Amino acid sequence: MKKRIERITKMVVAPLLIGGVLAGCSTSTDNGGNSSVSSTQAATKTAVGTSGNPSSCTSPVELNMFVDATWYPFQEWSGEIPEAITKATCVKPKVTVATDDKQLALMTASGDLPDIVVSFNFKLMSDAKLSLPYNQIFPKYAPDVKFDPIKELVSTVTDGNYYAIRNDFSTEAEWKANPFAHMMVPGLAMRKDILEEIGNPAIKSIDDLNKVFADVKAKHPEMMPLILNPNWLRPFFDTQFGAQGGFVDKNGKIEYYLRQDEVRKSMLYMNSLYRNGFVTSENFAYKNESETEQMVLAGKGFAYTWTYSAADRLNADSKDKNLKFVQLAEPLGPNASIISTGTGGLGMYVTKNNKNVEATVRLLKYLFSEDGWRTAEWGIKDKDWTWNAAGYPEFNYDVQNIEILKKNGVYWWGVPTESGVGMALGSYKKGSETTRQGEAYSKITKYNPAIGMINPDTDSPEQIIRANIDNMVKTEVTKVYLSKSEAEAAKAYDDMLSKAEKIGMTKLESWATKQYGPLKEKYDSLTKSK
Repeated sequence: MKKRIERITKMVVAPLLIGGVLAGCSTSTDNGGNSSVSSTQAATKTAVGTSGNPSSCTSPVELNMFVDATWYPFQEWSGEIPEAITKATCVKPKVTVATDDKQLALMTASGDLPDIVVSFNFKLMSDAKLSLPYNQIFPKYAPDVKFDPIKELVSTVTDGNYYAIRNDFSTEAEWKANPFAHMMVPGLAMRKDILEEIGNPAIKSIDDLNKVFADVKAKHPEMMPLILNPNWLRPFFDTQFGAQGGFVDKNGKIEYYLRQDEVRKSMLYMNSLYRNGFVTSENFAYKNESETEQMVLAGKGFAYTWTYSAADRLNADSKDKNLKFVQLAEPLGPNASIISTGTGGLGMYVTKNNKNVEATVRLLKYLFSEDGWRTAEWGIKDKDWTWNAAGYPEFNYDVQNIEILKKNGVYWWGVPTESGVGMALGSYKKGSETTRQGEAYSKITKYNPAIGMINPDTDSPEQIIRANIDNMVKTEVTKVYLSKSEAEAAKAYDDMLSKAEKIGMTKLESWATKQYGPLKEKYDSLTKSK
């Protein structure tokens, strides 16, 4: 999903991951780059348990919490950090982690829901039949909590309510106020020793990169010049061509990404990688990113697509293999760009089956507070981490070590309520490969979450069209990648575009454009008022 951030890559497999997401609550962006809940200290001081004081709570409220993520590493509420959260709130979640990706849908259909659901499925859970709106339960049980209006906007659905403030989102103002926070972007890691063998050539364009791949292929014919992470197959190259995923703003109107010439160029480039022997045909069939990572660590590849933390993560995982990786940190030419359309990821939904809403809001209030999410994600202040006055945390433990995280229960229970900036600050390390790329790509990132707010309702004609197009692309895109000539690849792309038209792409775009205008107007108005 992972260096701290890398672990998040398992969460996100969209065509182009560029969204930032939640942040705490209020408009303050000082001291840590995260808007914070009003009266943060009160979150711990006024949480009421059976005794009226969390610090003396002997019988915490037990709440059932379902985590809709099969890969989630923590299966129970245990360790120093969960215990600290329970002490602060007098609430103790009983955790169940999904066994498959259909489980939540079955639970909602049967009405058999727990007190809290942690899920990426925003559309499913943002439903008055299933969940309680934050804009109703927080004013009743925690009236001092004020969420950022932009965060409320990006999470509000058609019924006028918002049922979660999702993680991993920060406003443009928050990103700009925190120079040490860099949004996670697609990346390319390379073997440092092999780069040195071929003379450490400058890589400032796609042509330069192609020459490096060719030189590696000539010098090491037993090694693949490039291995593609199946969850990050094309995003790095999309970025270099300025391609976007999903809906795209074209002079104020919405087009679907397949219409973009930049996307065509990126897909045809992927075909050239195959035709030049820089990637294998088998690589396009891999499903498990652990498999491809192990191939790289076994010395079977020179370069590897992943996120901006790829090199740091590979270095951490290859300490006993005498391998060293570096990040291709600089964008490859003037066309490289990122449009961040993200509106959030994981949400913590309070279900209508919840047996103690007051205690649940108390837990959420703490986790959304600056003290709360920092404790849940980073650990105990001054013991596990200290705050550098420049504006970022410095850790006293190895944040790469999953065993330490599991033992202490740190990081993962902070993820559902972390902000994009908060997550990014946890990744900052001066001079690291992650930070080098983050600094470079922050310069080419623009923000437009109004696009990310365009979401067809479940089972609506537009949602069905979009799903059918996306399923078609999953099937047909490999024909583009594995074509035997550029002309054949171009035809395969055109055929894919034609099929999308027949499915209803124009109708989808017309609907999306009508949605976009009012959303963009509201977003721009809130942004200007900041």
